[in-house]
Amino acid sequence: MHKINTRTLDLNLLVVFATLWDTQSVTRASERLSLSQSAVSHALRRLRERLGDELFVIGRGGLVPTARATELIGPVRDALSRLDEALEGSGPFVPASMKRKFRIASGDFVEFLILPKLIQAIAREAPGVMIEVVPLPPNSSVAASLESGEIDLVLSTPMTFGAGLRNELVTTVSLLTLIWQREGLPPGPFPLDLYLQRPQVMIEVHQRDDNIIDQALRAKGLARRIGVLVQNFMAMPVIAAQTGYICNLPAPIAEAFAASFGLTCHEPPIEFPVPELMAYWHSRFDADPSLRWLREQVASCSAL
Repeated sequence: MHKINTRTLDLNLLVVFATLWDTQSVTRASERLSLSQSAVSHALRRLRERLGDELFVIGRGGLVPTARATELIGPVRDALSRLDEALEGSGPFVPASMKRKFRIASGDFVEFLILPKLIQAIAREAPGVMIEVVPLPPNSSVAASLESGEIDLVLSTPMTFGAGLRNELVTTVSLLTLIWQREGLPPGPFPLDLYLQRPQVMIEVHQRDDNIIDQALRAKGLARRIGVLVQNFMAMPVIAAQTGYICNLPAPIAEAFAASFGLTCHEPPIEFPVPELMAYWHSRFDADPSLRWLREQVASCSAL
């Protein structure tokens, strides 16, 4: 059998081959391909040399395929069709027909705020989709995880992750300050002197300077007392309820848990910047319609 190195094979020769099969004529093939007859004849000669077969011979009705050409036409047509499909894309994106698992890296706040609504939307529009929420990786490995596809989406407060990443604002969420009901604080802003005196429960962050509360206090020459650092938001009202410490929580979490833990919600004593929740993904997946759809669902489910 004549060996062929497909890596060096000109795919245009296969297009000429399939057209000659359909037209049974060099003249008609040249017209269909918008090539000269000599170009078609030259392509056929090159293909004959590569395959070691005449492929087409002159018959009474025009070109007649050889046994080798008859053997090749099916696979050649299939290969050209698959290549056309790949280059043209997979057609309209239909969420309902999607079968895929998305891995989203986020904190527990995102699970509380967004995940229930997101799962409801997915169950309704794309039941073949599964969501896996994973912990936020270290900053140094976020870009690599997104580029490799190990993680599809990162939902986090604003951070600098490096080149190649895209980001967009998902939502903003105001903060509330919580304290024991037994303190009897009246509704309204939390007293500043008590805010600075009482120990606080705080989410641990990699760099303390990234905390918007401490930045705002520092700008006024103030500092708060940190009584305990925790890993997730859900622990904060529990600890505050048992210790008398105060805590600052995103408003949806604060309002959902305050009464259950005997706490009251108050506006912070000074104006803090409103925390932003950002979505991060890698630019190599910009054209992925399923990931674009996921980001749209996240944004829709984040509306407060």
